[in-house]
Amino acid sequence: MQTIKPGLTKLSDALDIAFSEVAVSNRIETRPLTECYGAVLREDVIATVSVPSVDNSAMDGYAMRLADLQAAAGSISVAGVSLAGHPFVGDVPSGQAVRIATGAAIPDGADCVIIQENVTANDDETIIEIGEDVVGRTRLHQNIRWAGEDIKSGDVVLTAGSVLRPQDIAIAAGQGRGTLTVAKPLSVAVFSTGDELAKPGDPLPAGGIYDSNRFAMIGMLKDYGCEVTDLGLLADDFDVLSNALGKASKTHDVIMTSGGVSVGKADLLKPVVDKLGEITAWKLAIKPGKPLMRGRIGDCLVIGLPGNPVSVLVSGLLFVMPLLRHAMGAKPSQTAPVRMPVKAGFEFSRMAGRREWLRARLVRNDDGVFEAVAFSSTSSGMLSSMVWAEGLIEIAEDCTQVRKGDDVMYLPLRGLQ
Repeated sequence: MQTIKPGLTKLSDALDIAFSEVAVSNRIETRPLTECYGAVLREDVIATVSVPSVDNSAMDGYAMRLADLQAAAGSISVAGVSLAGHPFVGDVPSGQAVRIATGAAIPDGADCVIIQENVTANDDETIIEIGEDVVGRTRLHQNIRWAGEDIKSGDVVLTAGSVLRPQDIAIAAGQGRGTLTVAKPLSVAVFSTGDELAKPGDPLPAGGIYDSNRFAMIGMLKDYGCEVTDLGLLADDFDVLSNALGKASKTHDVIMTSGGVSVGKADLLKPVVDKLGEITAWKLAIKPGKPLMRGRIGDCLVIGLPGNPVSVLVSGLLFVMPLLRHAMGAKPSQTAPVRMPVKAGFEFSRMAGRREWLRARLVRNDDGVFEAVAFSSTSSGMLSSMVWAEGLIEIAEDCTQVRKGDDVMYLPLRGLQ
């Protein structure tokens, strides 16, 4: 039985609740194919043409009847040529072959294709010689691709809710589609809080740090196809935050920030959202990223991430981005991170109570087997660890120890972005 610390919510439960409470946006738009990469498809794409459209050759060679090949004395005359887009017209004459290119239509009457490497042609390619060994191993329908073998007219080739990849755009293009109906991007206002923060490019004051979290948030949001408004740095001041959030909530679908969501004196985001709207969830049983807030001001979703940079990235990738993709109509399989079992190449112990993600990468051990190694520190303030990492190791709430060689779950960062 999993042990969850009192007052904290499991990530899976928090996502289930958030998915049920955050409605899928009904705003859609039609875009040209070249502007659909990474967008969420909001229609099923039905095939209107079969692929291939005709029976065609899988190889360059010669199309003929198998019976004619088996009856020939080794020499066969060539009746013509079939090229892609320029088919041979009529039936293959009895006892003859047709020179054929890859992708070209199979001539009527032909029922096999002999690849060109297995024949010897005379200088003008009007006669070919085929050895007995080739005749013996040639089979009916060899090297023929059938009409509709890939796609049949009427098939659903893409389903609504798919996040469109290059291959998805290609299959739509192959059906003659010039446009697709996709989710309109969510508009997201982003800012950071903290009087200790300085804008990159400005002089760094004593005791200050440069703001990096805002750039991580903007990058994640753009990767997920959101339209981002950068509100910059906002002071740790109740009135400043109230005015900024109040205005942004009227013109954006989402407000996303980092810092100010814990319980310190300067952590003002929670009371500001309490005043302007409502908080529907906060404090997750995760590490890094426990003080993660979800709220609403009017129709605008408000997400407050922790202030530590690793917490911003981990909680953003595992909670916020799946939620926003859900809001754009992505199907469940497109919101869940990729998880794969690997062997641990490290030792780790801790107290139970929160689901934890260790920064990790895969390396090949002395036996040639890939195993996961963890970063040397679990500090959520070490942004360099996320630059080093290629993935995350997931530690379940009730797990207190990982030994070298144990099975662990690995989440590639590329599967989260």
